Amino acid sequence: MELSTQLGKEINKKLDKATSFDEVALILKEYSEYELKGSQLGRAFEKMFVKEQGFSLPITMQQLQQYHHSFYTTNGGDWCRSNQSYLGKKYNIERIKSGGRISAVKIDGFNKKTKINQAIRADILKTIQTKKCVILDISSNIECDHKDGMKDDWRLNDKSFQKLDDFQPLSKTANDAKRGHCKKCREQGIRYDARKLGYSEAYVLGSAKTKTCVGCYWYDPKEFNRMISKDFKKTDK
Repeated sequence: MELSTQLGKEINKKLDKATSFDEVALILKEYSEYELKGSQLGRAFEKMFVKEQGFSLPITMQQLQQYHHSFYTTNGGDWCRSNQSYLGKKYNIERIKSGGRISAVKIDGFNKKTKINQAIRADILKTIQTKKCVILDISSNIECDHKDGMKDDWRLNDKSFQKLDDFQPLSKTANDAKRGHCKKCREQGIRYDARKLGYSEAYVLGSAKTKTCVGCYWYDPKEFNRMISKDFKKTDK
């Protein structure tokens, strides 16, 4: 059954208000006879599968069709197109193909295009500069570092939206090293591999080609260390 513009808007409002996987699944079931469009399908996918930091597991088309037949797509995949769709405007989308058709969809971080400026709110700058370097644990030559080395989070353009957690204290030596690795990442499209530092994993979120900094060692070394070692158990030999 064809979806009217008005009904599409009503479904969007319901999906925007939904707060759980089951609630979204019920909405999709309620409108199972209709041909849903990208704005509805994108919202549903986001609410059901995308985590807070902007990542999802690969979700197969077979899985999605259990919730609504309109998820079925061939090469076009209008509801999961990069940049143009509801999802694409917000996230980096990986469309996994098999036999020429899209077999699964994966969200790989937030899609951030706007370059940010370097201005940091005075109170944040002052607080950060009183802390020790999160890598070297020293207090000398501390710089206030933007965690986001891509420099593309539009929110940081407005100082009123900046949060203390957007920044971290790095010594000049550590910050110079980060700048070099971030510059190389931006130029080559390959994120820094933390295994070069002896870690067991390259990233705690995403992959080498993920287009966002979250999950990379340099984004938040302290959090990276916490996540990579959370299941560590000391053994005495």
